[in-house]
Amino acid sequence: MLTMIVYYHCKDGQRDAFMAAIKMEKIAENSRVEPGNMQYDYFLPVDDVNTVLLLEKWESYEAQKIHTTTDNFKKLGKIKADFVESVEIEKF
Repeated sequence: MLTMIVYYHCKDGQRDAFMAAIKMEKIAENSRVEPGNMQYDYFLPVDDVNTVLLLEKWESYEAQKIHTTTDNFKKLGKIKADFVESVEIEKF
């Protein structure tokens, strides 16, 4: 199993717009139905108004790698370009 914690550090004041775009494009819903996905959930830290956390769990590294080739992942990349300043990823 592969677990990932992704920290999206949004441009100042853009967290809500980032989340709205993710919801509009159904990024989470589409990721959850991909083969090998076990969890794909966004969280908003209460003490950091510009950060979004994503918790992803995949059955295998290979399943997550396939996820990165999907149209849904490419849509997320375009959204990130508009609203996100930097990204940190922890893998377990």
